Amino acid sequence: MKYSSNLIAAISLLFIILIASSFLDKQSNTDSKPAEMVSKNDATSIAAVPKEPKTILEIADSICQEAHVPYELIYEIGKNESNWTYIKNTNGGSDFGDLQVIDQTYWYWYKRLNLKGGKTRKNYLKVGIYYLKYLHNKYGTWEKARFAYGRGHWREPYTWTHLEKKFMRKIDFSKYDSLQIPIYASKNIEFKK
Repeated sequence: MKYSSNLIAAISLLFIILIASSFLDKQSNTDSKPAEMVSKNDATSIAAVPKEPKTILEIADSICQEAHVPYELIYEIGKNESNWTYIKNTNGGSDFGDLQVIDQTYWYWYKRLNLKGGKTRKNYLKVGIYYLKYLHNKYGTWEKARFAYGRGHWREPYTWTHLEKKFMRKIDFSKYDSLQIPIYASKNIEFKK
C-alpha cells in the first residue's frame, strides 16, 4: 500500500512537471519569434497586454532625469527619510511620503508645478525632488540643499546638532557636488537664487 501511494505521488508529480514544461516551451517559443515572424494577430495581442506599473524607484528616477537631479542622491535621501516607504511622520510632524515633505511645502510646490490628483505618492516625489532642485539652485551645493531640505534653511556645520550631524554624515556629498548639472534646467519652472 505504501509503495502504491508513493508511486501515485511520483506519477502525479511527473505529470505536473510535464504540463509545466509544455507551458514554458509555448511561452518561450512565442517570446523568441523574430519581429518579422510575428503575425498581425500576434502583434495586436502583444500590444494589448498591459505594461507592468513602474516601481516607485523607477518613477523617482524618471522625475530626477526630468529635473536634472542626481537619482542616487534622491535614493539616499529616501533611504534616510523613510527607507522608501510612503509614510506619515510618526513624531508628530506634518511630513509625509517617501521624501518626508511637510504640508506647507507640498501645497506650495504642488501649485507651482501645476500638479493634479492631490496627495499622491508620485506627486510627493515630484514635489520633494523639485524642491531639492530649487534649494540646490539657491545654495549652490547638494550638501547645503540637503541640509536646508531637512531643516528649512542652510546653517554652517559648526551650528549643527548631534542629530543634524548624524543625518548629514550618511551621504557622501562630494560625489554629487562634483557633477555638472544645469542649474536652471527644469520643466517650465523658474528658479531664483
